[in-house]
Amino acid sequence: MRLPARAGVIVGSVLLLSATASALHQPLRIHHTAQHVALAILRFPFTVVSAAVSTARLLPRLPSLAQENAALRAQLAQQQSELADWQQRQQHAKRLSALAAASAATGVVADVIGRSTIPTQQIILLNRGRADGVSPDHVVVDAAGVVGRVRELTSATALVTLLTDPESRIAALVERSREAALLVGRGRGRCELLYLDAEAEIQVGDRVITAGLGGAFPKGLRLGEVTRVTKHPAAGTTSAWVAPSARVGQLEEVLCLPPQQ
Repeated sequence: MRLPARAGVIVGSVLLLSATASALHQPLRIHHTAQHVALAILRFPFTVVSAAVSTARLLPRLPSLAQENAALRAQLAQQQSELADWQQRQQHAKRLSALAAASAATGVVADVIGRSTIPTQQIILLNRGRADGVSPDHVVVDAAGVVGRVRELTSATALVTLLTDPESRIAALVERSREAALLVGRGRGRCELLYLDAEAEIQVGDRVITAGLGGAFPKGLRLGEVTRVTKHPAAGTTSAWVAPSARVGQLEEVLCLPPQQ
């Protein structure tokens, strides 16, 4: 391959410098440096040609490489999502196990396999029934608190009335002040605390727990948190809206506890 005229002049000059240095008995370092410069100039066109060939080979593969990259990213995102879901279920199972261990009674873990589509009818279906040791009035909880109570059974399933169902009634206490009241379901994921005295010591943020009355719910289980307090001067009472502690709209696994004796 022929060099451009300017490159030829430069190479010639460098080689001449090398020869002159050798003739004058200069240190070998100058001679070697000149040779390296000349070789670098000679190599430059070949380097450019090599890079051009590599780029030419790569260009046709760019679309397929982009598709492979996108597919790998999607696969990674799917695996990360599955891992996060598995970790969440593991943590929830551990909390249920801890709750069962803290209870004096032996519980039955169940999966939620159905739920009512009527907003005012707060009912779920479990994949455990009479054959698994579940009985009527079993208390149903999740890791956060009370879910509801078993109302109907088959050998393999259980129908549970949630604490938010309009038919639900649970004796309750305001945990901080020990004020007694009745927690009533209001549908659409809400509850109301009724029959508090006019001067009842209750405020937004107070926790509400089971009172242990009525023979079903053990005392001290979490029911929810007060979100609004209303005074009724004419009736001489106070009521309060309560947000359930249990994730009633996102239930997947629950624990069934035998009713208090």
